[in-house]
Amino acid sequence: MIRPVRCRSLSVFAGILLLAASEGVYVNKAHGQERSPFFAVPLVSSNPKLDTSVGVMVGYLKQFDEESTPSLFGVSGTYSASDSHVLIAFGQAFFEQGRQRFNFAVSEGKANNNYDDFLDSGMPAQTSDNFDALAARYLLSPSPNWYFGAQALSSNYVIEAEGLLDQMLEDIGLTGLQSVGLGLVAEYDSRDNTRNPSRGKYFNVQNYSYREALGGNANFDAVRTDWAGYLPLSARYTLAVQATGRWTQGAPVTGYSSISLRGYVRGMYLAPNYTHVAVDNRLKLKGNLSVTAYAGLACLYEKVRECSKSTDLFPAIGLGLSYLLRAQAGIILRADITQGKGDNQAFYLTLKNPF
Repeated sequence: MIRPVRCRSLSVFAGILLLAASEGVYVNKAHGQERSPFFAVPLVSSNPKLDTSVGVMVGYLKQFDEESTPSLFGVSGTYSASDSHVLIAFGQAFFEQGRQRFNFAVSEGKANNNYDDFLDSGMPAQTSDNFDALAARYLLSPSPNWYFGAQALSSNYVIEAEGLLDQMLEDIGLTGLQSVGLGLVAEYDSRDNTRNPSRGKYFNVQNYSYREALGGNANFDAVRTDWAGYLPLSARYTLAVQATGRWTQGAPVTGYSSISLRGYVRGMYLAPNYTHVAVDNRLKLKGNLSVTAYAGLACLYEKVRECSKSTDLFPAIGLGLSYLLRAQAGIILRADITQGKGDNQAFYLTLKNPF
């Protein structure tokens, strides 16, 4: 397993929903009053990869028909004290009575990183990561709860360094990657709400075949599965359980899997394969307010037997609060503080549950 960073990790995602845009503003129409479909979220973040960042996300909600989940479209941008930036445009569309789903995302950015102890070398290091990506997925439901479709991803990731560090990166193959992949998706979804479920099951299996013939600079394959179950143990208490994994074949180091548990920064630890299990407890207190408790255990490995070693296991535990902003759209404002392994810790204020 590759450990690119062994330094203090603190991730903070702070946001305040502008009530004038999402909850407090109403538009007068002939048939009555309606909420504005727009909302905005100021963003503040601090982590070892981007330093302290500030920015904003603007979103738009649109329901194409009465039986479909409200679609969400948005743009966001952040700029950090390390002269780093990230720009993202995205969409989650649901239409034809929920039978069709289309997701897309476009991103561009640069991350100037400062590491206290790079690759366990004892040396501080500075790198610049330039990246851009374009992803899209289309799903069609031939029968209730089942979805099948295809997806495409194009990404360009370059790591810049100087002197001895540049040679170290080249020696382990961590120099960046231009990849283009196509894949298939199969999905089962019986959740009562796509973004904030309280009951039902979700299962997704997907693959990406990255090929030089498509415009990339490497040939490799990746498969991912994601399962989640939501159990309403009482009128106020929902227990959510998740198991997910990603496996690669022939991938360069930059195409390896990384930790997706809360409390960790993606890309800090790498290995060909990854699996985690997580539980999320959601207890309604009063009105739209809930208290949450999150826990998970992840493993990065080349062979499954490596998960018996504590060095390859990564636990996480956290507590938080959430507030339901748009019930039908399933949009919540959730704050969590999460502790991971060693110095890995994070605070989040986001518009969604972890799963």
